[in-house]
Amino acid sequence: MTDHSTSPSSRQLQFAGKVRTFNLNDPRVLAMILGGAKLKQVAKMVTIARLGIGRAPLAGQYGDTPEACHKRFLEQVYSVTDVENVIALGLIGGGMAEDEAFALVDEHVSGKPLSANALIASETIAAFCDRSEKTKQTP
Repeated sequence: MTDHSTSPSSRQLQFAGKVRTFNLNDPRVLAMILGGAKLKQVAKMVTIARLGIGRAPLAGQYGDTPEACHKRFLEQVYSVTDVENVIALGLIGGGMAEDEAFALVDEHVSGKPLSANALIASETIAAFCDRSEKTKQTP
């Protein structure tokens, strides 16, 4: 079994009563972020239904990339969908089963005050983007 907590872009954060691993730098999650045909190859039906084939899960103002999503968090123009999808994908990348990740999002994010969950999502996407930026700078 892979230890998802050792990735430089993973974070151990308190969520839903426990410390959990969030990691967007996981091959399956990266394929889910790309969406389309790749989504069918890596995701269970529950994930396909939630994220939607042909729709990028991080789509919004500035684009559908992790960097665009990160910019929305930095500028505080993120959406409820941004928060829900970043948390769900982060949990999946951290090693949680897809159906369990979406169940936790349904129970602890959907319809709840956004601020605490937005902090978790912001930290998760920032960890991924910071890692991406460091990788680009390394000769």
